[in-house]
Amino acid sequence: MANTYFQFKQFLIEQGNVGMKVTTDGCYFGAVFRPYSTGRILDIGAGTGLLSLMAAQRAEVNIDALELNADAYNQAKANFNSSPWPEQLSIIHTSLQEFQAAITYDQIICNPPFFVNSQAGQSKNKNQAVHAETLSMEDLAFHASRLLKEDGEFWVMYPAAEMEQFISKAESIGFKVSEKHMLRNKEGGPVFRLIVQFRKVEVNLINTTDVFIKESDGSYSRAFTALLKDFYLHL
Repeated sequence: MANTYFQFKQFLIEQGNVGMKVTTDGCYFGAVFRPYSTGRILDIGAGTGLLSLMAAQRAEVNIDALELNADAYNQAKANFNSSPWPEQLSIIHTSLQEFQAAITYDQIICNPPFFVNSQAGQSKNKNQAVHAETLSMEDLAFHASRLLKEDGEFWVMYPAAEMEQFISKAESIGFKVSEKHMLRNKEGGPVFRLIVQFRKVEVNLINTTDVFIKESDGSYSRAFTALLKDFYLHL
């Protein structure tokens, strides 16, 4: 059974009532993402609020988080309120498709659902955490473009195969790939997650990184440790 909470160095994630548990790749995403020192961030599909909280720890930015699932919305709201940065964090109970904002955002982050047309499980919360029917690639790309400033950044994580599909859809509406961050479980293993930064402006050079989580002895790799040391309790 998964833990009902996950303790970080500066904040606690309660996750007992939701299907969106804290994952290693989610933590890696939060560590790779670089929030601006000022501005406003939109977190699409916030789950327990992990990405928003990691960003709030690193910068005094204002973050709006969207969450459609009622249990996850309530869990994220509680996690935000118990954190050291409640004044920076706002959770909104709505879908991306229905969200209307009077502003556009400097940065958008999203760890989206990614299992398409797979058999639904018994847990509705778990289903919504991993099934793409609630947020299609087309909808994500379109609404991210709608809500992002012209000089802003859009960060998203998918499994490697799904990311290639998403890149094609995002590029078809004008996004350009500016960064790619590859994550492997072990050195030489397959890439199982890709984090991509998109921009609307022209990109001359795509920056790439390639990180593996564990050494052969089971310890965290040097690169993974460097990224997560400000967050993981025992690093």
